[in-house]
Amino acid sequence: MSEYNISMTVVEVCQCARLPLDALVEIVETGIVEPKGSSPQEWLFDSQMVVVIQKAHRMQRDLETDWNGVALALALLEELRSVRAENDRLRRLTFTAK
Repeated sequence: MSEYNISMTVVEVCQCARLPLDALVEIVETGIVEPKGSSPQEWLFDSQMVVVIQKAHRMQRDLETDWNGVALALALLEELRSVRAENDRLRRLTFTAK
């Protein structure tokens, strides 16, 4: 099975995420996502970025925190996911070695 990557423009992302343009600009400026292109008019986002943008927007709205706090929380969640995956991998290696 192959993965398809769909690119979306700023307008499409804002519509999809129900997000105002200024919030999307802040998300990009904070480094939560890094679209292709050098200016908002040229930005292209892949479909995985849209998922992150939606999650970031929900966190910012629900937790009433600034975008830097959201960026930190997302980074910590990703680190936790990575540690858990590594722990699962090591656990499987330990059980198969016995």
